[in-house]
Amino acid sequence: MKYQLKKIEEIHILTVDNLMMDYENHRLLREIENMINEDSHKYFIISLEELAFINSVGLSFLIAVLTKSRNAGGETIIVNVNEKITQLLVMTKLHSIFTVCDSTEAGIKALQASMPVLPTNV
Repeated sequence: MKYQLKKIEEIHILTVDNLMMDYENHRLLREIENMINEDSHKYFIISLEELAFINSVGLSFLIAVLTKSRNAGGETIIVNVNEKITQLLVMTKLHSIFTVCDSTEAGIKALQASMPVLPTNV
């Protein structure tokens, strides 16, 4: 699996090319858990633009990231989802659990809208 993880403000953007290998997914999930636990990073966008299809192993990974981020008070949004994966999300009823956006930019805006505004010291 190849992946890219970059940060824009408090949002981590993960782009993956394969979510079919359980061992690789667990390794990446541990890295995400460390980010949440050690650095309080809890907002994630997962871009599926490089995925042609996804199986139950990949769906489990997406659910695990969503659960971990929400348990920490954050959120996970998936973006750039092709038609086949969209159909699978609908069939499995996961479309009602995930926020899905057409683009990374739309995902960033959706996350920023859901993030709490911190009070400023006056």
